[in-house]
Amino acid sequence: MQDLQKSRWDIIALAIAAGIFGSMFIGKAPPSVPVLRAELDLSLVQAGWVVSIFSAVGMSSGMVAGLFADRLGHRRLLIIGLLVLVTGGVLGSAVNGSVLMLMTRFIEGFGYIAVAVAAPSLILSSASPNDRRLALGMWGVYVPAGIAAAMLFSPLVLESYGWRTLWLVVSGLAAMLLTAIVLVKPSGMTAPDSSPRQHSPFYHIRLTLTRPGPPVLALCFAVYALQWTSVMVWLPSFLIEQKSISLSGSAALTALVVAVNVPGNMLGGWLLHRRAQRWILLAVTNAIVGLTVIGIFSEALSDTARYALCLAFSGIGGIVPATLFSAGSVHAPSMRQLGLTNGLLMQGSHTGNFIGPPVIAAVVASTGLWQGTFWILFACSVAGVLLGAVIGVIEKYGARNEGVTG
Repeated sequence: MQDLQKSRWDIIALAIAAGIFGSMFIGKAPPSVPVLRAELDLSLVQAGWVVSIFSAVGMSSGMVAGLFADRLGHRRLLIIGLLVLVTGGVLGSAVNGSVLMLMTRFIEGFGYIAVAVAAPSLILSSASPNDRRLALGMWGVYVPAGIAAAMLFSPLVLESYGWRTLWLVVSGLAAMLLTAIVLVKPSGMTAPDSSPRQHSPFYHIRLTLTRPGPPVLALCFAVYALQWTSVMVWLPSFLIEQKSISLSGSAALTALVVAVNVPGNMLGGWLLHRRAQRWILLAVTNAIVGLTVIGIFSEALSDTARYALCLAFSGIGGIVPATLFSAGSVHAPSMRQLGLTNGLLMQGSHTGNFIGPPVIAAVVASTGLWQGTFWILFACSVAGVLLGAVIGVIEKYGARNEGVTG
């Protein structure tokens, strides 16, 4: 394998943009739910699946997508994923029933997972050894940036042109990016492993799962995602029900909380570039996030202070995904299992996304109090601290691939 002398920042930027545009397919759904329910006669459960089906797909198929990435090539799978996203979005804009809508969202979900698994590997192969920590850390912005952008502009499109136009606009943006990625030549990138394949897919899956790092990273991602997604999903309802804030006001306040996760990711990438230790970033960040959770649920603080802590919760928490994405290539058994390792991280993330909101809803429904969810979020922070320490032990005493990421 030949190392790059100079990073291909054009390809890195396109790969990050692919993740951001893919996440817009997630972010377009929540603001559209009231309109979709009225026009397509969706039940409350069906509307919930329109929003959460991406997490269900990611939770069940992340490693499968990673296996395809390792077999097909990461750039090729990225292109396929964007094409599937565009296809699902265009088909979705023409549906007239609940079943067809869910089917097209299912298609979009597979495209999204393909992009989310393939892009980090493409970034890795396009970055020089000195830039790999920074580039992989920057990749972590794709979820909050895409969701926040969609949450901000979707209401404007919905009010003026309707949800079908919104579906086409998001698909059109992804199609333009797809064209740019196809046109940019990948010359100068690290060559993929082209040695003969002597093992079955199950061998590579077993090798990835039995190495200590990848499962721990996936679990760390799950507890982070459970926390972050739960707050992002239920903050609008809390603001409306408990603070009597308008629908548009609560949406704007929530979008800002989502958006500040982006500079947190960038900070994480910069700290990694400065050679900060991953386990320290994970442990310290989760500890600080746990302290913000205590303040968020404190009745002794003013609403302004508690909202500021929500911003800190999301902003500082952004260091976690940046750190985890940079660790994937270090803990993968080899470059041949890099896609599988990224897929396992995606499964962990989407498991947290899938479990968190309904668990929070069940606690609030049974107790009648939002404060009852404190222990769930705080326990996730404690678990994140402990898992960060485990990562430190693995990286100190276990096998590592620092030659891959630097």
